[in-house]
Amino acid sequence: MNAPLPQTARALMAEAAAQVDPKEFGYWRFCAWMGPVFMGVFIVFWGMMGHNIPPWSGDAPAADVANWFRAEANTIRLGMVVAMTFAVCYAVWGLAIGRVMGHIVAKDSILVDLQVWGAGLTVVPVLVSTSFWLTGSYRPDALPDNILQMLYDMAWLLIDLAYAVTSVQMFALGVGILKDKRANPLIPKWFAWYGIWVGFMFVAECLMPFFKSGAFARQGVLNFWIEFMIWFVWVPTLSFFALRAINRIERESRMAP
Repeated sequence: MNAPLPQTARALMAEAAAQVDPKEFGYWRFCAWMGPVFMGVFIVFWGMMGHNIPPWSGDAPAADVANWFRAEANTIRLGMVVAMTFAVCYAVWGLAIGRVMGHIVAKDSILVDLQVWGAGLTVVPVLVSTSFWLTGSYRPDALPDNILQMLYDMAWLLIDLAYAVTSVQMFALGVGILKDKRANPLIPKWFAWYGIWVGFMFVAECLMPFFKSGAFARQGVLNFWIEFMIWFVWVPTLSFFALRAINRIERESRMAP
């Protein structure tokens, strides 16, 4: 007797989708939207209100940074409180991406786990670094200039040098997307390469502690305007592809016998 022919990728996808409770897709979409929500909050409250887009120059006098903390204390407090509250959205978003990945690779694949854990761990440096900015704004009149400058520096050193947890997420997702055997992949393979490239580009952040001015400083062309902007593009673009993939998985579930 001949061995049965292997199932096609489309059939495998339909079979996997058929195992999903139809109500779950609404939860998936909600979680997938948390990526754009996080990014919007992050840009406005962390970036603009926290004087982080762009950041204070690494060679700015301590008095300038300290006077900003004192003059804008309430604005900084509000910005950091909201940024900390919504930081968890990134982890929630990572879970939605993990559900989509489960329809590309096996649901128990370590690639899914690495992506989910990478997204979850990304929240940690965001929360801790944001707490440093919040601490500086809590009682700025009672702190000397150099301490306020140190808090600002500590926050940037942490949020930049913790890049590896996000790189793990990007690498795992990229490899997972590239394993998609469908003629029309759930997420385009060019985007997998883009994410892998962004993850590798973050290595340049290791140079930041050695420079206070120039391209490698925290406010520099490479370490801020390129490194941060390519990530700012990656998050909403992935959210778009994830939402589109969820719609496709839901359609496949309806077609399954």
